[in-house]
Amino acid sequence: MSDGFLDCDAWKAMLDREGLRAAGASIGVLTKDDYAARRGRVLVWRGTDEGASVGLRGYCGEFDADLAMLLVADPDALRAVLADGLAQVPQQVRRGTLHPYMLMTLDDLEDAGLSDFVEDFGLVFPRH
Repeated sequence: MSDGFLDCDAWKAMLDREGLRAAGASIGVLTKDDYAARRGRVLVWRGTDEGASVGLRGYCGEFDADLAMLLVADPDALRAVLADGLAQVPQQVRRGTLHPYMLMTLDDLEDAGLSDFVEDFGLVFPRH
């Protein structure tokens, strides 16, 4: 399925170019409109030993337990990430066009192999 910024094949190609590492949890991508409406489609991706696994799931206000992080963004921000790679994520966060939400604790992210990935985005967790 494709509607430009949620095109599974385009996301897979970009993520494979990025050399995405295998992980034990997934990242979700959702438009701001779908997030606000609490219904729509979420694009879900995860690194595997064979490359990126990418698919679409229905969204009705709740997320599956395997989602570690959610990226909620304007369509233009998602197009920028698709065109220029994951290095666009921190830039889009600073612009306010992409909002990352952690759905797991730091310990769970570490166990899933995603803590470095989150840190690459410039996101931090307070240590208490």
